[in-house]
Amino acid sequence: SWFVIKEVTRILSHRIRQMGDLLVFVDVFELRELDMVPGKDGKKVKSKKFDKVSRLLAQSESYDSEVILDFNSQILPLYEGEKFELALSRSLYRDRDHQGELESTGDVAYFTPKEGESHLDDYDYVMHGKIFKYAEENGKAIVYISYGGLLMALKGEPRTLRSNTFKVGDNLYLLLKKFSN
Repeated sequence: SWFVIKEVTRILSHRIRQMGDLLVFVDVFELRELDMVPGKDGKKVKSKKFDKVSRLLAQSESYDSEVILDFNSQILPLYEGEKFELALSRSLYRDRDHQGELESTGDVAYFTPKEGESHLDDYDYVMHGKIFKYAEENGKAIVYISYGGLLMALKGEPRTLRSNTFKVGDNLYLLLKKFSN
């Protein structure tokens, strides 16, 4: 309903103001399609290439954005019609003043955030990735991000997905929070 959308928009706007420039995008999306690919006749058919990876297509509620996202469906099971919050952040921390602990043993580094200081407490699924392409096509901006081979394309208005905010080569964290129905 209109009240729910207005309340969600108010909460998301508050989060963005709290985090300053660390949180570069946040919106609520509804999952429209899961594991759909174009068939030989041009119509979409359900097809899954990997057991643990799904590809979703979702529509946002506030910014008229659309996202195509590969994700580990074993870690975060999502279904058509479900809603989730998607955020993109430059840091796992809620603000710039907090530091976590980074321990290194040879080639492996372990990140140990202090409790209550990171987004890991607020979200169900987190990935770290890099912007590899920014494009504007047909009056829409598209940000392409790779999360170690899992890909995302976020499409929306250029005023929302500004080229000076989403620069090729920048690292961003993807944060997903599933809403219970």
